[in-house]
Amino acid sequence: MEWHEIMRDTWQTSLVFIGLLIFTRVLGKTQVGQLTYYEYISGITIGSLAANIAAADADKVWNHYYDLILFVALTYAVSVVTIKSRPLRKLIDGSPTVIIENGKIIEESMHGLRYDLDELHSQLREQGIFDPAEVQYAVLETTGKLSVIKKSDYQPMTKSDFNIHLPDPMFPVELIMDGVVIERNLQKQNYSKEWLEEQLAARGISAIAEVTYAGIDSKGQLFVNPKVHSKLSISQASK
Repeated sequence: MEWHEIMRDTWQTSLVFIGLLIFTRVLGKTQVGQLTYYEYISGITIGSLAANIAAADADKVWNHYYDLILFVALTYAVSVVTIKSRPLRKLIDGSPTVIIENGKIIEESMHGLRYDLDELHSQLREQGIFDPAEVQYAVLETTGKLSVIKKSDYQPMTKSDFNIHLPDPMFPVELIMDGVVIERNLQKQNYSKEWLEEQLAARGISAIAEVTYAGIDSKGQLFVNPKVHSKLSISQASK
């Protein structure tokens, strides 16, 4: 492989990498397991177009790159339109379909989706359900995931059933990541760096750099995860 070929492949692959990094940020953060069929096919097509750029002859790179930009632009335009138009969203992404109602499997709905009993039972077992008669409703989402509501007799008891009310959990807040204080989060919680250092000192930690992670958990407690040579501790946070 000659030097000019190495340089050509390097800049073409770098161009694809940077382009995909930008385009995926623009198109959103939907996880692979939550993709609709349309989004899944779009992702495959974008990957295929990107591969064409990396393998293209030097004089064809910008032609293929234009194809990629055009496809991403069309995909983005469709996503914007579907957000504003529910009928179009239903046309492209489809609609959730009730598969089980009051313990009875609705075969007509399954046939229309080409969704078989083996797949239904498999997805029920993944949720710990071995008997469809336990299910009040089962809905097949547009992502292919099965959402299930069990009948009342098969649902676990909750604290509210016993009239027990606990405080709602807090949203966890990160204060230290990889030995670095997240100043913005610390200020939002009305804590000072001096307070944080005092809390660490009480646990035998002399420097913030010795902490892998620290934050306020969902119960309002300060959780500290020291590096290997320190001891892990959890204590009540106080201002």
